[in-house]
Amino acid sequence: MEIVDVAQREKIESVSSDYVKFEIEQILDPLKRKDVRGFERILTKANVASSMQLLALARDFSSKCSIGSLDALHVSAACLGEACFLLTCDDEILDKAVCIEKLAAEKGYRLKVRGPINYLQEKWRVKK
Repeated sequence: MEIVDVAQREKIESVSSDYVKFEIEQILDPLKRKDVRGFERILTKANVASSMQLLALARDFSSKCSIGSLDALHVSAACLGEACFLLTCDDEILDKAVCIEKLAAEKGYRLKVRGPINYLQEKWRVKK
């Protein structure tokens, strides 16, 4: 909830993508899908659309970091959306964070991969 609060106060900018929207539409429970869709719309200030550049970058992340295609699309969208952090609860992405961050840096992006709790711990550590 702290991350949501900070996003709502526009202290951080939340970036979404066509792939986030796709995953939201896959939620089977219509009420949950509606809630998540609304949540995404309220918090998101920018959207990254699918493009050939994004697809090419996703292929690199998928092959070099051994992550699934949809996860690679999320990572690539975060890079192209100039996100500083990709916050995720996805263990596959978190397990490959070092590879993702290294490859992103090689390509000129400053992406860090964090789980929400690690992000908050890092944020508080920096503040002190």
